[in-house]
Amino acid sequence: MELRQLRYFVRIVELGSVSRAAKDLFIAQPALSAQIANLENELGVRLLARSVRGVTPTASGEALYLHAGTVLRQIERLRHEVSRTGQAPGGPVSVGVPTSAANVLAGPLIAEVQQRYPDVRLRIVESLSGHLQELVATGRLEMSLLFEPVAGQASPSRGNAVLANLQWVPLLEEGLYLLCTPDGAAEKDSPITLAEAARMRLVLPGQANITRRIIEQAFDEAGLQTNVIAELDSLSTIQSIVQSGQAGTILSLSSLVGPGVGDELSMRPISDAPLARRLSLCMSDIVGLGAAAESVAALIPQVTRQLVEAGRWAGARMADEAVHRDEVCPQREAV
Repeated sequence: MELRQLRYFVRIVELGSVSRAAKDLFIAQPALSAQIANLENELGVRLLARSVRGVTPTASGEALYLHAGTVLRQIERLRHEVSRTGQAPGGPVSVGVPTSAANVLAGPLIAEVQQRYPDVRLRIVESLSGHLQELVATGRLEMSLLFEPVAGQASPSRGNAVLANLQWVPLLEEGLYLLCTPDGAAEKDSPITLAEAARMRLVLPGQANITRRIIEQAFDEAGLQTNVIAELDSLSTIQSIVQSGQAGTILSLSSLVGPGVGDELSMRPISDAPLARRLSLCMSDIVGLGAAAESVAALIPQVTRQLVEAGRWAGARMADEAVHRDEVCPQREAV
């Protein structure tokens, strides 16, 4: 098995076409097909399924794609580490960030990385927390910020075998609020009960979303059901629907973007079941970090604290630092 075969295979899967991959890699299509055939013969499995729509990986191909991507990134990092020995950290660093956290953190983090480590090329992947979990667990991201329930709530993340080898470094806890257009019968931003919220029309993230699971757990424990009229994974679309007055939602304040949003909407805490989620920095126990990634991993908690203490991360407070160091990730006390 050769590195070039892995690189060829990964590019075919990414583009979904042998012909497009051949053009992208500047190699003749018959030669590329021959390399993949050799790889399949060596492994004794079929890696790609071909159809009129292109090619897709088989189950074996999916497994190879995940591992091949990790190997290629490790090789790229190795080259940077060896060539930059004794120099300031540099090279690519991939960080996953859920959309609501990216609203607050992405800009300040990029600015801080550029100021301290100008040779680091930061790649921020913005997506849903559940998708980012899989990317960091399989080594396609070096680290990711992930949401999970706070202490005392069931955590679907920790029980997943695929995610068992992740280190979790708690950063902050965010409250969840009932967000809606102001109601003339209620004072703006006044507390609301779960029973009152259950009578409201809501738009919420899909069932796979960790925030949705936290919400549903609270309503289930109270013997109530949410009145969900639509499920959406786009925070901007949820915000648009809420601002139009069609429905309310239950989200963090960091989910909102745009000037004057705080004046347009009521942000009502749920009084009888305070809802919250924890944001943690997650890294793989199996795939080590290079110098550049270590530097970024150490910087993220610092930038997060600055934002919270400056009041720029609305509705958030820092996680307990004692638990952060001694119980969750003792091997990374400096992070």
